[in-house]
Amino acid sequence: MSEGAKTPTESRGPFHPALLDRHVTIVTGGGTGLGRAIAREFGRVGSRVVLAARRPAPLEDAVQALTAEGIDAWAFPTDIRDTAQVEALVAATLERYGRVDILVNNAGGQFPGRAETLSDRGWNAVIETNLNGTFRMTRAVGQVLLRQGQGGAITNILIPSLSRGIPGIAHSVAARAGVYGLTKNLAREWAAGGVRVNALGPGLFVTEGFQGAMGKAVGPEVVHRLTSTIPLGRTGRPAELGWLAVYLSSPLASFITGEYIVIDGGQSLGAGMSLLPEG
Repeated sequence: MSEGAKTPTESRGPFHPALLDRHVTIVTGGGTGLGRAIAREFGRVGSRVVLAARRPAPLEDAVQALTAEGIDAWAFPTDIRDTAQVEALVAATLERYGRVDILVNNAGGQFPGRAETLSDRGWNAVIETNLNGTFRMTRAVGQVLLRQGQGGAITNILIPSLSRGIPGIAHSVAARAGVYGLTKNLAREWAAGGVRVNALGPGLFVTEGFQGAMGKAVGPEVVHRLTSTIPLGRTGRPAELGWLAVYLSSPLASFITGEYIVIDGGQSLGAGMSLLPEG
């Protein structure tokens, strides 16, 4: 299949359009990129989606686009580094929809740099968002899921190659490894309440602005080299990640919890990623 070709089900999605009918899904980092694509796939199977991110403008744009597709989408600007804002998001969701069923922790961020040159400020900023912010969201939604007593699903979006590391983003790998451990721990703690907790490790996915943003940060030659190391010969499509998140959150995966699933076209089977120049 060529790089530009669509998978057979990409135009309509692989699931029944009522798979998650009337469910309520919160997606952090949902205004752009993979978060927006994930929210779209949840909406296409009947879930009402709540998009959360720091910047209001992208959220408004995403809601308009999803609503135009017939998806019940709503946005609530939230900085996951702020406990009060996280709690306000969950409270507002409950007020609007009466319940929460699913959380996708997609919000996060990092910047490339050598570990020996990372400042305390840079390190702490990434840990605060990727690890602490994820915990704040998980705690707030987990309390609701356990109180509702009907189970639920939480999916944490991490990175691939956690066991090998990714030179150039030591801060992010450390934070995501913490979330990996949190995923395993909460899967055990909350299983009795029917709350399933899993994690996904996406590799290189093409999103709007991917080439420009990544190329500017690490250089186009690094982007090209990373792409060339994917055994399946292409980058991922955002919908493919969305499908896997939907699957893990649905009754189809009711016996799956505590898992970390890598979706990277086989890239981590080789040398793994590096965001540092060769040489």
